[in-house]
Amino acid sequence: MKLFFKNFLLVFFSIFFLLIIIEVLLRVTGSKPRQIIDISGNEDITNSPDSKLGWVPKKGIHKFKPWAKEGKETFLTINSDKSRFNGNKDKDFDKIIFIGGSITQGWAVSDNETFPYLLQEKTLRHKIYNFGVGGYGGYQSLLTLERVFKNKKNIKLVVYGFIPHHEVRNVASGSWLYLLNTVSERGLVSLPFGSINKKNKLIRHDPIIYLKLPLGDKLALVAKIEKRLMKIMSSSRERKQTQISLAIINEMKKLAVDNKSKFILLILDKFTDEREDKYKVFLDEKKVSYVECIMPQGKKYKVPGEGHPNEISHAEISECVFEKLKLRDF
Repeated sequence: MKLFFKNFLLVFFSIFFLLIIIEVLLRVTGSKPRQIIDISGNEDITNSPDSKLGWVPKKGIHKFKPWAKEGKETFLTINSDKSRFNGNKDKDFDKIIFIGGSITQGWAVSDNETFPYLLQEKTLRHKIYNFGVGGYGGYQSLLTLERVFKNKKNIKLVVYGFIPHHEVRNVASGSWLYLLNTVSERGLVSLPFGSINKKNKLIRHDPIIYLKLPLGDKLALVAKIEKRLMKIMSSSRERKQTQISLAIINEMKKLAVDNKSKFILLILDKFTDEREDKYKVFLDEKKVSYVECIMPQGKKYKVPGEGHPNEISHAEISECVFEKLKLRDF
């Protein structure tokens, strides 16, 4: 019995000290415990939980302090229908709906500086609604559009503001779930996602959350294990993220057509790989209309200390969209 106890202690302390060594090495090489960014000093909670979409914008006027000394205060106003304030155009006009993520929403710039707001200033015969939401990809945008069609009539055009990064959001990749967890104080907690069957038909999945193991917020080793497990769990979806994202875009088009609306894919950021060719072949084959209005790059076009497109960038995007969508004649 004494020998057993002695061997047990030897194994226990050997494992214990080995784990300490691994933890130290992880910290030295830059790994950290699971972290959550504290937003309380700079911004309001801008989202509320939603059982289907994961989160939706929270009604009200949300104030943001500057992210850098050279920055400025900004305001994000969310209407009762969850759209961002986009001017006071007559609601009885025929409607144009914008969906997408933070760039479409205009995260980090004020209401009157977003490119949908600037488009509304140029567009005389239509009411433009901005249903972009920070953190959304294509799948959540599709779910949003379904709600919009249930609640609004006379929608003539739907524009989906797309960036390639939406692909990892569409499949709830482990890396994206981890990033969402770091900003969970904004109300971004659970994430719905899509997959496809053997016939490339979209399969819908309810929201999931990031895996949190005990002590993950204290130990880098546990946080590393969490990341690895989430990567394994999402790997099969990630391998098909392009096909899944294209299936989502096709569903958007079908939904718009079924509701007697036009649909346009608005590409806001460049591809950096062969996916560009895959998208263009698919879009041409499915007769999905698309235009490119790529965000301008460089410090001049970024919100200081935050990184999202600033008001100069949004102004240039609005000019491009106005011309390419021919909104003057729409």
